[in-house]
Amino acid sequence: MNAKTALAQYGRIKNDTQSMYASPHQLILMLFDGAIEAMSITIGAIQQNNISLRSKQSSRAISIINGMRDCLDIEAGSELANNLDSLYLYMAQELFVAGLKNDTETIRNIQAMLRDIRESWGQIPLDKHYIRGVN
Repeated sequence: MNAKTALAQYGRIKNDTQSMYASPHQLILMLFDGAIEAMSITIGAIQQNNISLRSKQSSRAISIINGMRDCLDIEAGSELANNLDSLYLYMAQELFVAGLKNDTETIRNIQAMLRDIRESWGQIPLDKHYIRGVN
């Protein structure tokens, strides 16, 4: 096994272990991190003219963002959930177009928005991580 394969395998095991023991709050943080990382790789791939990697990582970022949309409880009628749903939809659509156009500026802007949301999410106190809405 070469070093690259071993490192990739370590990364998968580490992520599997982290997700197994993570709270729902921590899982969302991991999704933010994954989308932000995928956008960074997309930007690098565009700069290196690596179309295959650009497509793969752009699709990965879009899939993660759409997955975060799916986690929102729109049924509860929360204004925050509705606003995040609209924002995530906008981000996914813009990322799709930006990937096709090799538009690194738009990707960076979306990445910055996602970092801001992640930072806010990360500031939620530990004692609030498992609280669910009351029906």
